[in-house]
Amino acid sequence: MEFRSVFVSNPAQLSVRRGQLVIRQEEERSVPMEDLSALLLESRAVSITTAALQELTDHGVTVYLCDETHLPAALVLPMNRHSRQLKLLKGQIAMRRPTQKRVWQGVVMSKISNQARCLSLLRKDEAEELRELADQVRSGDPDNWEAVAAARYFPALFGAGFTRGEECRVNAALNYGYAILRGAVARHLVMRGLEPCLGIFHHSELNRFNLADDLMEPYRPLVDLYVASHVPDDEGDLTPAIKQQLFQLSHYLVEQGGKQFRAISAIGRMADSFSRIVQSGEGQLELPHLLPLQLGRYE
Repeated sequence: MEFRSVFVSNPAQLSVRRGQLVIRQEEERSVPMEDLSALLLESRAVSITTAALQELTDHGVTVYLCDETHLPAALVLPMNRHSRQLKLLKGQIAMRRPTQKRVWQGVVMSKISNQARCLSLLRKDEAEELRELADQVRSGDPDNWEAVAAARYFPALFGAGFTRGEECRVNAALNYGYAILRGAVARHLVMRGLEPCLGIFHHSELNRFNLADDLMEPYRPLVDLYVASHVPDDEGDLTPAIKQQLFQLSHYLVEQGGKQFRAISAIGRMADSFSRIVQSGEGQLELPHLLPLQLGRYE
């Protein structure tokens, strides 16, 4: 069902027992493995058994490990979830440049449209300007409208003079939320046998997740909307409460393919559509439409 993301911020011992992830702190709790989509280990005083790690990957759970600044720094991803990985790898390598450019055009259009939607939901006047920019994106985005939109979007969202390079709580929250979504995208790519280092736009030889960085772009405005709505723009580090809330963003609703899905499920559908494009060279990438913030729940 993969509807739970577990955040461990204090010292703990993690193990597995009868299909349950067991978390021992002052008290003992357990979570069914089949319910988990992600596990974030923020405390550096967490110990976990190799049996638990192996079973987590068997269930397709993304495990995030944090560094000394309490930011996500590493991922543990499943490697053996797909039986035709070589076929897909060959398809990714052979993917024609016009197909890559067409897919990237869709990604950029969706990203800018969702940025416009984010501004609209926050009643910012610049929303219409970004909607017009989205309509101008051509195959491969040779005019770099993605960068033009970003230069207008972030000051509109967080105030004149705001830049993504400054050290502040807002940027820390954005980076934290983006890291969570990046891990979710990487997880779904790997589960479908796709090689995440082979991007369609990002091509850095030092980046293990070029494709994840490509395909996460349209989901970034979900983080932006949450941060602009809920994270105080003042001095200080991210609080544990803010980080825990950001970790849950993959369970917020987006619209995709005419229906509403939690972002984690929508990302899986996007990965499925990309896999079909890789294998056939045809079709469209299934991309999200930003909705007002609403946490998806199971009855």
